[in-house]
Amino acid sequence: MNALLINNISKILRSGWTVLIAVSMGIYIGLYKHEYVEYVTPIGHIYLDILKMCILPILVTAISVSIARLMQSEGDNTYITRMLTVFAISVVVSGSLGVALGLISQPGSGYDDATLASLGSIIRESGTPDLEISAYEPFVAQEKQSFVKTFIANLIPANIFSALTSGSSLKVLFFAILFGSAIGSLNKDSSHTLLSSLESVYLAFAKMVKWLMIFLPFGLLGLIAHDVSQVGIHVLMAMMKFVPIALLGFLLLFILSSLIMWQRTGSLIRPFLALKDTIVMALGTGNALACLPSTLSAMHEKLGYDKKTVDLLVPLTFTICRTGPTLYFALATLFVAQLYKVDLGLSGLITVIMGSIFAGLATAGASGVILLSMLSLVLAPLNLPVEAALVLFIVIDPIIGPFRVLTIVHTACAIITLIMPKQVPTLKYGPPIPVESNS
Repeated sequence: MNALLINNISKILRSGWTVLIAVSMGIYIGLYKHEYVEYVTPIGHIYLDILKMCILPILVTAISVSIARLMQSEGDNTYITRMLTVFAISVVVSGSLGVALGLISQPGSGYDDATLASLGSIIRESGTPDLEISAYEPFVAQEKQSFVKTFIANLIPANIFSALTSGSSLKVLFFAILFGSAIGSLNKDSSHTLLSSLESVYLAFAKMVKWLMIFLPFGLLGLIAHDVSQVGIHVLMAMMKFVPIALLGFLLLFILSSLIMWQRTGSLIRPFLALKDTIVMALGTGNALACLPSTLSAMHEKLGYDKKTVDLLVPLTFTICRTGPTLYFALATLFVAQLYKVDLGLSGLITVIMGSIFAGLATAGASGVILLSMLSLVLAPLNLPVEAALVLFIVIDPIIGPFRVLTIVHTACAIITLIMPKQVPTLKYGPPIPVESNS
């Protein structure tokens, strides 16, 4: 009886309706009941912290085991070449789409003096009174920063335990790739025990995440209430042109990803239903790595892709194919250039695309202010003001952030379907079967 009761409660808590109710309550509290925000926010933060506690062990074990087994398997390099090609195309398309949206919509142009004064007041309220938005006064050129130097600094860990402690996922990924390669170079008899142990660690943490999904509604309520309470209506009015255009960009990538998965799986609804929990997790937590366990489960258990390959591709794609930040940085740079009436020209636009790709790659594992600070990698080489613009994007990030994360996660799943063999379902709800080997 007790087991049946617990099972029924678990089903209710995992229901989509329960999650929807929790999200609605979080929005209501964040908008109209600020006195309750301080009580529900700790619940959301504790939930996210526990979830993040499980992520890096899953990242290390999944990548290390997958690379080791890939090296020890007998295969050709066609799969690796395909993966790198799709990765490169995806970020170039994202950066180009951000630039195209900026050029077509002109989000930073057409502001009157009153709106510019409102933008300046946001900066002053944020604690930087010496910075003002001005359409008339020139700004001092910023010192250029090296893309390569910054990327390497964020890639190679001097101390892997420090990287694990600080949550530097790009450094952890670099370590996991090297560690997995070293294990894969051993003979199978020597590495069998270690690989089995790492896989057991992975399964244990995945089980913990599965337990946590039961309490997702409570975590979402606290997180959403906090984020919504941070955004004032005056900010939305001042940035009313930029915010909807950024959301439109994310929507376009979401639609494109859905069409790709439709073409690769033979179903439009099946991938959406399989990724339902992942989509909710992305919008609720605003953390891409927090979506890692649910994405691994969806791609393998619900869409039927090979577990070993999925365990390798999902973390790699989350970390390297930063489509959401890439598009956002490109669009944000166009916004700043137009706000300050700077003509970038063709070479400047190419710089925006390439800079956004590098800056997006450098955001792996970052969020909030740390993620947005990478925008300086694009703005500084173009001699655009960094600090004044950064404050504006920090203020609206509670709105933009969850959708940027959703774009990372959803496009990553579409990218994986492009890399993996094309599949079609045998029945309406049956498991998919591969219909090609390397196309």
